[in-house]
Amino acid sequence: MRLRRVTSHLVLVAWDEHWKTKADLKFIAERVSELDPSVAATVVAHHKTDQLKLVPLWFQPTLSLAMIEKLRRKLLPGRFMTGHRLHKHGEYARMDAAGIPVPRWEIIKPSTKLDPVVWGPYVVEKPSVGRVGAYVRIRRTSRLGYTPPEELPLEHYGRRGPMLAQKFVYTGHWPTSYRVVTLFGHVLLSYRIQSRGEGNGLTGRWDFGTGGLSIVSNTKRMDVELDRDQKIVDLAEQAHRTAFADLPLLGFDIVRDAETGKEFVLECHSQGAAWMFSSDMGLNIQAQSGLDFESQYDALEKAARILCDVTPRLASVSPPL
Repeated sequence: MRLRRVTSHLVLVAWDEHWKTKADLKFIAERVSELDPSVAATVVAHHKTDQLKLVPLWFQPTLSLAMIEKLRRKLLPGRFMTGHRLHKHGEYARMDAAGIPVPRWEIIKPSTKLDPVVWGPYVVEKPSVGRVGAYVRIRRTSRLGYTPPEELPLEHYGRRGPMLAQKFVYTGHWPTSYRVVTLFGHVLLSYRIQSRGEGNGLTGRWDFGTGGLSIVSNTKRMDVELDRDQKIVDLAEQAHRTAFADLPLLGFDIVRDAETGKEFVLECHSQGAAWMFSSDMGLNIQAQSGLDFESQYDALEKAARILCDVTPRLASVSPPL
């Protein structure tokens, strides 16, 4: 049998030194080359010393891929793709333009005054620059106002970017959301998160009168289970393909209104979702919940097949210098 000659190259960039990250990428690279011998795949670290071996690829069709945000391409050849931090308001603007359902939102400015008839009696206040639900609060719509960044605590994420108002989505008695990880618009992982709070929870859409109720599902006390809800998965894949085709890896946070059944995207983690198969957060969730993330969609094998498809289409000749 005649062997197919190499016509394109794939360079996978290890974004950290974790042994599992390196093992995952090595497996994917080997499978890509096995599945399609016309694609030669290799793994490199994100430092110039290791990337010196890539010099022969500078004038060959190559796709260099860093799934997690790496702002500098250094010596990486060909088309360079990585995550880009858009912050929440940048993500929302893209999704609005693409027709992806996002809860009504706006940047809080000195002139901001929200109408409870439009927004409801309570509204979500959140930083555009933030993580793991920090400083996400529920506020009375009539009382929501602008606070100058310099008046916020030093550690507040509102000092790093604008604060946002967002329409509240009622997800049920306890806060519930879905995380869907996609690679070039194809699902690799989908799971459901539900907070295990204390007290009575939220007995109705606007029952915040008792105070002290969290609206964030991703907490220290939460239940996580693998979930293949097709409507949720379809929404994540559609959002990736239509609004973020230039970003390789995304982790969508999606909620469903408990009364209307309508789904909304809350975030896509545009800097590149943590690779949940090797990140500390992903490994901790799996250990605590007794889950195997890779088994749900045979994630590493599926990633290799996806990259077999996209590499010949996206690879280009482009010396890094």
